[in-house]
Amino acid sequence: MPNDPKAGALRALAAAILVLAVRPAAAQEGWLRDGVGLVNKGADAELRLAGYVQGDLRSLRNFTEGDDEEEGLNGTDTELRRLRIGLEGRWKRLSFESTFDPADEGEHIKDLFGDIRIAKELRLRGGHMKVPFSPEFLTSASRIDFVERSLAAFNLAPSRDWGVMLHGELFERLEYRAGVFEGDGRTSRFRADTTFAARAELKVLKSLDVGGSFTDGEVTANPEGEDLDPVPRGLEGEGASRFRFSETRFVQGKRRRWGADARWAMGPVALRGEWMRVREERLGQGATFDDLPAEIAEGWIASATWLVTGEEKDRSINPKKPLSKGGIGAVELAARYEDLGFDDEGEDTGFAGAGNRARNIRPTADRAFTGGLSWWPERWVRLMGNVLMEEFSDPLLAPEPGRQGQYTTILARLQLMLP
Repeated sequence: MPNDPKAGALRALAAAILVLAVRPAAAQEGWLRDGVGLVNKGADAELRLAGYVQGDLRSLRNFTEGDDEEEGLNGTDTELRRLRIGLEGRWKRLSFESTFDPADEGEHIKDLFGDIRIAKELRLRGGHMKVPFSPEFLTSASRIDFVERSLAAFNLAPSRDWGVMLHGELFERLEYRAGVFEGDGRTSRFRADTTFAARAELKVLKSLDVGGSFTDGEVTANPEGEDLDPVPRGLEGEGASRFRFSETRFVQGKRRRWGADARWAMGPVALRGEWMRVREERLGQGATFDDLPAEIAEGWIASATWLVTGEEKDRSINPKKPLSKGGIGAVELAARYEDLGFDDEGEDTGFAGAGNRARNIRPTADRAFTGGLSWWPERWVRLMGNVLMEEFSDPLLAPEPGRQGQYTTILARLQLMLP
């Protein structure tokens, strides 16, 4: 299709790769090679390839015996998790990013946007991008501290969508993002309609940042009728083990998210905390098309990381003594505790059910502890290992119904990045 944005961006990416491969021609035009990019100081322009690949292993150690393929439980599996390739460019006040993932069958397009810098305090961005909310989700999957994102970020945060956004920095301390998007997750079956999102982050101290986020959107239920099979569009709860401890429910009306977060980092040590709450209305979603109490999902995360080899905790970790120079690379220890629960805001009366039209939702939560180890033998190679222990508040809604206690998952990842 001539107007297919993915096809057009892929053609642009292929052309850029060709340009990067032809150094003599580039040099004649004032372009100089800089790693996997080109820089033209005279034109105040640059063009750069970016990308990474991640291969994951997941092993469930003490889940229910049997064949439960739908939940992906029991045993060990491996997968090519991500295969990201992208192109970033800048010319004076204009910049763009395009990132694609052929390994993601549901969403090949990741980032595809342009940005214009009007001033340091004001920039305008338009295209396909992350809806600004959770700082963890806004962090690239290549730079997060654990193999899997937190329960709250994975289940409650919005995803990528088409939209326009204003962003910038005020008073050297306050960063903001605010925009309007077509939805809160272009390829998600839970997608809301037009969504407003805003996030602000304040640098309180050199080592301390605090932030707040908000989204507001409308969810329209699928139509019902004799020949129609409506699909519930509420958010669900899924752990890193891929066990769903809270099923999606029929919702209609406002979907509002609130979030607050803080991050402290000094040298090789960093502490992070985040809280999220989502309220989804269930207008006309009862068995007799009556209104049901809104569903509430709430989660929080607390984590700590320590680079034992002494590197400074930053967006990218650059080993002081990489393996290629006779060192051991960079080594980081990490720990995280988190809690994510689902309930409704109505009175706790009558029968509490787990069904997708239950008036009184049976409360359920997943509480998890994760211990992690990361090793960067070189700055472009990362190996990760996590041990995850989950405990479900309601034993009847656990992987092995009736069994209380912890369920253990082992996660591992090999990550290679463009240097």
